[in-house]
Amino acid sequence: MLDLLITGGTVVDGTGAPGFTGDVGVRDGRIVSVAPAGSATEAASSNVDATGLVVAPGFVDLHTHYDAQLLWDPTASPSPLHGVTTIFGGNCGFTLAPAGPEHSDYLSRMMARVEGIPLAALQTGVPWDWQNYAEYLDRVEANRPAVNCGFLVGHSALRRSVMGDAMRDPASPAQVDAMVALLHDALAAGGMGFSSSRAPTHNDGEGIPVPSRFAEDAEFLALAGACRDHPGTQLELILPGTTSAFSPEEMELFGRLSAAAQRPLNWNVLSVAAGGNHEHQLSASDVAATFGGRVLALTMPLTLQLRLS
Repeated sequence: MLDLLITGGTVVDGTGAPGFTGDVGVRDGRIVSVAPAGSATEAASSNVDATGLVVAPGFVDLHTHYDAQLLWDPTASPSPLHGVTTIFGGNCGFTLAPAGPEHSDYLSRMMARVEGIPLAALQTGVPWDWQNYAEYLDRVEANRPAVNCGFLVGHSALRRSVMGDAMRDPASPAQVDAMVALLHDALAAGGMGFSSSRAPTHNDGEGIPVPSRFAEDAEFLALAGACRDHPGTQLELILPGTTSAFSPEEMELFGRLSAAAQRPLNWNVLSVAAGGNHEHQLSASDVAATFGGRVLALTMPLTLQLRLS
């Protein structure tokens, strides 16, 4: 017997095939049958009539900043209302770990500035009781999030943890090695990859560029290279050219980082508009391929709108 039978909905299976009216059977938490409507013969302990609705796999949102919100709102509102069942946090180099509680004030003020999260929420809703990345993941898991969630390891948190108030200086070889070691530990604990930013719009709570913006290329390459030892990881990076047009040097950096990691690298956000430069931006993927890398653009299924507050 099935645990659940969803009947009469328009099934869109995510393969690119046309939608069709069908029945979907679920047993032990897994889809076990997909058939044309009315053809399901196995009984189910629970039935849902989805006539007039779309039945689809859950959406994966690759770029979120739920790192803090999940600690006071395990529903990840409003994402599930849009069909999202899996989220990736820790983007743009902004994470709450592996830096310990002694860095909580700096990190909370940075997150408030770059992501528009109310500072009071970060100060009262986040316990800041972890010392490393593994303990942060345990804290998120203990809050029983309603969505599947994974987190990248943020460059700015790594820099702050290793360099403290000197995070705006060039890193010494020893400091780079220490950051790489922290990243290895975080990835081994379950981190999904490495993220960073050089975006001119990313400033900390004091209005000063975030720590990752002070890193040299060699530091980026060393940290990206750590991902090579951890299967299934990825890179995420925002460069100044993401909001205008990539320079040849930026496209080359994308390719070198992906090749060093032997992992895909994604950037956001690709905007498509009349007279836009999306073809130029997408050519970053071609350049990366010449270095042995794989670069992917993220975009949004709507026209770009400017919002000011």
